[in-house]
Amino acid sequence: MRVLLFSLNKETLPEPAFPLGLAFLAAALERAGHHFEVFDLCVQDISELAGLIEEFQPELVALSLRNVDNVAYPETTTYLPHYAQVLATVRRLTDAVLVLGGPGYSLFARRLLLELQADYGVVGSGEQVLVDLVAALQGRGRVEEINGLLIRHGEQISEGRGAGADSPWYMPLHERFPLEQYQEMGGMATVQTKRGCPFTCIYCSYPVLEGRQPKMRPIEQVIAELKEIEARGIREVYFVDSVFNNPPHYAKELCRAMLAADLDLKWTCYAAPIHFDAEMATLFVDSGCLGVEFGTDSLSPVMLANLGKSFSVAEVLEVSALCHEVKLPFCHAILVGGPGESRESLAETVANLALTRASAVIFMTGLRIIPGTRLHEIALQEGVIGPETDMLEPRFYVSPAIQPLEPEINRLSRLHKTWIFPGHEIRCSEHLAKFMRERGARGPLWLHMTPPR
Repeated sequence: MRVLLFSLNKETLPEPAFPLGLAFLAAALERAGHHFEVFDLCVQDISELAGLIEEFQPELVALSLRNVDNVAYPETTTYLPHYAQVLATVRRLTDAVLVLGGPGYSLFARRLLLELQADYGVVGSGEQVLVDLVAALQGRGRVEEINGLLIRHGEQISEGRGAGADSPWYMPLHERFPLEQYQEMGGMATVQTKRGCPFTCIYCSYPVLEGRQPKMRPIEQVIAELKEIEARGIREVYFVDSVFNNPPHYAKELCRAMLAADLDLKWTCYAAPIHFDAEMATLFVDSGCLGVEFGTDSLSPVMLANLGKSFSVAEVLEVSALCHEVKLPFCHAILVGGPGESRESLAETVANLALTRASAVIFMTGLRIIPGTRLHEIALQEGVIGPETDMLEPRFYVSPAIQPLEPEINRLSRLHKTWIFPGHEIRCSEHLAKFMRERGARGPLWLHMTPPR
């Protein structure tokens, strides 16, 4: 079958995100013997689509929705009008079967399938589901028996009820994607080493999307992928795991394997300030880590408990000290305004952040309420949202005890020149990103923040 893999993401802030999910899908389709082409709105213009469809004549179009909004408060951008416009264009150009997927889609799967009027929807990891769907459409199986597949019948939706099977790990087909363009735009090659997150953060969508049981890739496969990326002349990699350093034994083994492979690569990741000892810090540096973004969220004991975090303030301070010892740049990502946040807990977080002497701080206000999370339950219980609230429209939990926030944000931004405030257009804007990218900044922008002298 001829399949068009279509990435709808156009967002380049804070950095252009390579469509890694489609590279996994491409590998699955190739292994199953299907023909495919790729269209990526981050590096191509929609005006080029008609020519590609006319030439390739796809029988199925798989459309990836990375996010439904920018998850920033109070300056929030929804991508739904963009998605609707693109789907209308695709419908006008082809009679092919339309399939939705991707993390943004999976969080609101039934609603988006109806809203965008596609034929099928893939919830969660899509490699095996897409291959099974193509086989069923060719008469080798029944769509009703495909686990993880939603099927639209007019305004009604049914769900595949098969036994289900985990997708095997594929080697992403990077060679069919423009890695070099992403690098020129300031992005990095992206690599995933695991899926699934066992942590219990009340707001997080990763357990909803990937499950709580981590499923690790074979380390030799990860190293082979890194070697392929290196051979393309790419020198920076972002590990997109929800938490790179968990399980710790796997992260350490991977770092040792990178060292043994003598790769000419630098890398960065998102990590938790737990399971991060002196050996881990040293291995990060020795294997080429440029810097680490810690999902710290708060430095108030009360708020760490309220947010479902599994570490203490003391542990965060200890991890920060370890990073300083090995000269590893690091950033703390903070979420302000969760359940129980007060002026006192906010002041506690700010004071403790100063003790960490972090290279940068990403200071986000408001927590996006995602269905299926504990935060969604809390918001319902407290009347922040109702049972009929449209969650596709960005809804945020912001503790009323810290409102109004703007005066405090302005004060903190004046005091801390390497703190970034998404949603407030403070050191996080398209203009600034463009300025920094034009001067060679690649990867997370916090890595390029210069502390005041």
